[in-house]
Amino acid sequence: MTPVVGLDLSCLEATPETGVERYARRLAEHLPLVATDLEYVVFLRPGRPAPRVVDPARVVVVPSALPRPAWRETALPRAMRKAGVGVLHAPMAAIPFRSPAPRIATIFDLPAYGASGHDGRLSRNRLRLLHALRAARLIIVPSAATRDALTVLEPRVKSRLRVVPLGLDPDFRPEGLRLKRDRYGLPESATYLLWVGTLRQRKDPLTLVRAFGSLAEKWPELHLVMCGQLEVTEATLRGPVAGTPANDRLIITGYAAREDLPDLYRESLCLVLPSRLEGFGLPALEAMACGRPLVVSEDPALLELASGACSTFKTGDASDLAAALDNLLEDTDECERLAGEARIRARAFSWEQCATGHAAVYREALGGS
Repeated sequence: MTPVVGLDLSCLEATPETGVERYARRLAEHLPLVATDLEYVVFLRPGRPAPRVVDPARVVVVPSALPRPAWRETALPRAMRKAGVGVLHAPMAAIPFRSPAPRIATIFDLPAYGASGHDGRLSRNRLRLLHALRAARLIIVPSAATRDALTVLEPRVKSRLRVVPLGLDPDFRPEGLRLKRDRYGLPESATYLLWVGTLRQRKDPLTLVRAFGSLAEKWPELHLVMCGQLEVTEATLRGPVAGTPANDRLIITGYAAREDLPDLYRESLCLVLPSRLEGFGLPALEAMACGRPLVVSEDPALLELASGACSTFKTGDASDLAAALDNLLEDTDECERLAGEARIRARAFSWEQCATGHAAVYREALGGS
């Protein structure tokens, strides 16, 4: 009898798609292509967008009017029993407290709970993570950096951690259509720095805005484009350049259209990630595949992903970041060297490899049933 893997994709919501949602969707789509010895049942909440899957995978919509946490504890276990699930994977750190089958969780990163810019120590997110560490048979992490952080937090979990990097959509490549710059208020001649990701404190967007402001007078055609959901106020974000000419060249877009992302990467000078905490860095991988240099903080996951194919600066140091960006603006040869190394590095990642790695974890968990 073919073992059945349940995938809790209750994280999928309507567009725009987050990085976690892209990972969950691509995983469901690629597993039946690379690991046909397993059967997959994708559990969704009503009204959510379904991934496009083929045999041996199928989508099951689990009816319930309850909010997602209650759905996970009531409707999901009933649906698992009915489908004969042998192991359940939640592509985030949210697994049911009671389950008819062993559970696998994906944990992306380990926030500094209780610190400024992070959830509190009694927050729902922290309690879910602690439950996943205790209850999951195996835990998938996207980087050795996350594995090491979790091991420091709870050494006993080390034997249950499995590193499986994320993958890459095929339209992230060096060649493609020109960006429709008028959508973003970008002059055709403008050089721009790019940010992609949620604008929240732990990602440290203000360090980038300060660095941009210090370069604006020397480079009058330089713009900064920041794409992602705002979790700080726009006034806070513009604070370092308020009242200066640079303010007019700071473009805050909200979520960028998914179809524009490859073009945004391709035409940028570089992608800048000043983050103080990453679990993997999917935008970094996408920019690398599009042939653009990275300028990143000393965050361990970003350094692991780039593997030398990047320019780095001291985390939180706007002056050091400005110097790194100024070097790329001055030295086109260095810019192209980093771009070439980034393209080569990105070839090591694919959703097929990601799905293959997950299937190996599922088999291991099923073998211990």
